[in-house]
Amino acid sequence: MNKEIKKYIKYVKKIIPFYSKDKKEFLRLLTQKIIEFSNTHPNCTYQNIIDEFGSPNEVAGSYIESLENDDIIKQLNKKYIFKTLVTIIIFISIGIWCLEIYHFNKLYQDARDSIHGYWVEEITEDSRIENE
Repeated sequence: MNKEIKKYIKYVKKIIPFYSKDKKEFLRLLTQKIIEFSNTHPNCTYQNIIDEFGSPNEVAGSYIESLENDDIIKQLNKKYIFKTLVTIIIFISIGIWCLEIYHFNKLYQDARDSIHGYWVEEITEDSRIENE
């Protein structure tokens, strides 16, 4: 597969806003057709591919138009849910990280305060009796 074909497929793939088995199959069939076309036209350029199959926008648009509205909504909802979950996980991770930083800072402060402090021991009569 030459670089023009890869470039064309890459653009079509970017334009379709979701990932599904149907998209994968569509791209596989499109790639096969373009390879067959390039085999019959040895000096195939990117412009030749566009002239034969249409621009990446047109190809992606025709694929999306061929889908049922429910399928499109379902795929976009999956993408939205995935992004939402990733965002929640990131915020939870940041929150935990902040709590850990606070906890380690507190431990550091306690350790620092205990090093510079001193102990005062009061000697009472009871403690003298215990020591004897």
